[in-house]
Amino acid sequence: MLRRTILVACLAWPAGVAAAPHCTASGVTQGDLVQQGLLNPSVPAERRQRLADALLCSALAGHAASQELAGTLYLQGRSRRGNVLPRDIPRARRLLTAAADRGRRQAMRALAELELADGHAREAALWSRVEQDLFGGVRVASSDVHPGTGRTSGRDVQLDAEVNLKVQAVRAQLAADSPAGH
Repeated sequence: MLRRTILVACLAWPAGVAAAPHCTASGVTQGDLVQQGLLNPSVPAERRQRLADALLCSALAGHAASQELAGTLYLQGRSRRGNVLPRDIPRARRLLTAAADRGRRQAMRALAELELADGHAREAALWSRVEQDLFGGVRVASSDVHPGTGRTSGRDVQLDAEVNLKVQAVRAQLAADSPAGH
């Protein structure tokens, strides 16, 4: 029954905790769940499934690190040794997007790779550039003047604007999530 409830809640993502009333803020972190055997193939599958359910509850409760891990596990599916979650690209995308929106760097990278693999080059570029802008790295803005023309591409300028808006939104979320922001 618990597994079915988790499944329904995940299908309704990002409806949040209201869609999964049994999910409470237990204080268990994704690190705790991994230590308890979430990805350990020598731990019985039923126990790993309960740990995965706890991870999903934590993700639904809005914990960015849990969203990042759950999204990664859905992306990898059972090809990752010890993982009980199936490969589910739409769920992976939703969870990784939620984590990336909360400033999780690895989620941004995984999301960029996922989007590129799915043929969504613009989304991949957006997340790659947001990650670079937030965490460093050298890049040339796509709106730089094209050599020999003296003009910029309107589409590139639009992407620059989208990146700037996303960076501002992530920074605002990081500030709101910080202990000083509460």
